[in-house]
Amino acid sequence: MSSASQLQQLEPPMEANAHSDSLAAKAIRKFIFEVGHGPDVLNSSSFKETVRAIANKVQVAIPTYESLLLEELKETQSRERELKQEWEKSGCSVILDSWGSQCGTKSFVSILVHCRKGMLFLRSKDVSAIIEDVDMLEEMISRVVDEVGASNIVQVVINDASPYMQNARHRVLKKHDHSFFFPLCADFCINFLLGKIAALEHISEVLMKAKEITRFIHGNQLPVKLAGNGEILSNSCLKYVAAFLTLEKLVSERANLVEMFNSPEWASSGWDASSTFLYICHIVKTDAFWCAAADVLKVTIPFVKVLFKLEREDCPMGILYDAMDCATEEIMRNVGDKHGDILPWVDKIWDIYLHSPLHAAGYMLNPRVFYKDHACDDPEVISGIEACITQMANGNYDPKKVKAQTEVYRRKLGSLGSDSSAIKEMMELPPVSWWSVHGTGTPELQTLATRTLSQTCFGAKRYSIDWHVSEKVHEAKPFHIQDLYRGLEYVHYNMRLASAKPLIGGLSGDQVGKPASPLGDWIWGPQHHH
Repeated sequence: MSSASQLQQLEPPMEANAHSDSLAAKAIRKFIFEVGHGPDVLNSSSFKETVRAIANKVQVAIPTYESLLLEELKETQSRERELKQEWEKSGCSVILDSWGSQCGTKSFVSILVHCRKGMLFLRSKDVSAIIEDVDMLEEMISRVVDEVGASNIVQVVINDASPYMQNARHRVLKKHDHSFFFPLCADFCINFLLGKIAALEHISEVLMKAKEITRFIHGNQLPVKLAGNGEILSNSCLKYVAAFLTLEKLVSERANLVEMFNSPEWASSGWDASSTFLYICHIVKTDAFWCAAADVLKVTIPFVKVLFKLEREDCPMGILYDAMDCATEEIMRNVGDKHGDILPWVDKIWDIYLHSPLHAAGYMLNPRVFYKDHACDDPEVISGIEACITQMANGNYDPKKVKAQTEVYRRKLGSLGSDSSAIKEMMELPPVSWWSVHGTGTPELQTLATRTLSQTCFGAKRYSIDWHVSEKVHEAKPFHIQDLYRGLEYVHYNMRLASAKPLIGGLSGDQVGKPASPLGDWIWGPQHHH
């Protein structure tokens, strides 16, 4: 049963009272659920004072938590209905976002559904007891597939590469006759790849020195003052993406850092005699570290760029394949044959984890990149589109007709070649819109293209969501309070997703709901002692 249907059975059932219709009550309601406050907030004396202040000291009755929740639920369910219509029209991606509790002792999965019109949060599940139980993981995933509707699902995207999840994945695909795909999230895979690169000895050494610089700056009052207001640490929620973006920022700030260490204030403060200062000053003022850091960025930033490209595009599924090729080519230009184990790692992670037939099909069905490169003889692209034609049919189109129409598209036959607007609008219209306008002569292929290009290739991580409300849901509580927290979770995360943008660079500043930085050890840690 979904969270929404559970909430309809809240006991005792309560109608939203007159206060729920007032502007003040609406503002209160939005504040409570956006921040993620539980039922106890209404008993807070400071909250009551705030309400009285808003009401200009007029005596007002505080609405019940249940009435506020039911009112917010109506709005959330209205949005859910709109999104579900899009699932049926152009398909959807189920997102299973695995994460751990703040204390590190529990494991959870947040279940979301993405489509062209937005992301919907369904619920979270505590999987601590089943994380190594393939049967239970399969049952959990199968329930989600049945709830969303297998005919609506184009792919299930995960960020868990464990053998248990992989086995459960294979079972679910077999059960549903491989009618959808089951890839790992692109963000997870590229962050995983960057983690492998970060572990290489010569690169680990550069990152350690970079950390010592940032710890020194953030850990002492004078360098904080001298460094000014510029933020060096990346806000990305992906650990290794954040690390290499921070290294890139450090390199760009080299001249400012050298100037900072030349300041006469060090001598007057007594800092210039300390071993820590002398050590960090030596790193900053000699070329060795900066040259090594620049070499590291040559083999890492091209992959970070892939994630930023996915962010900028209105159709990420249509560019991932091409973007990864471009990243590999850029590294070859940067370092030639001196890439060591990096490119073999890229091929391994692409083949084992990241690559999906959807990515190859997305590349081919995106006229912006396909007609530019026209790699119609690439075996991987051909096998990808053929797999999608077969597996995604599921009553949506006739596979034989799609194959015939694919040749029309590949060779620019019919109106695709004769209609000048089709060529002109290739770069002007989003790919899905282009197919809507110019795919009418190939209607079955138009359906396949729309269902393919409407999908995402990343998960929930780049929405920078703090799952603290979900953690509270799974704490032991009386049954009726548990239902309220389930309701809070459902409306809170859907409020955030309705307005959130998937930013690989993360949220700037101290924003509400912003998760903790993965770069804690770049701020706090042991200082070097000479």
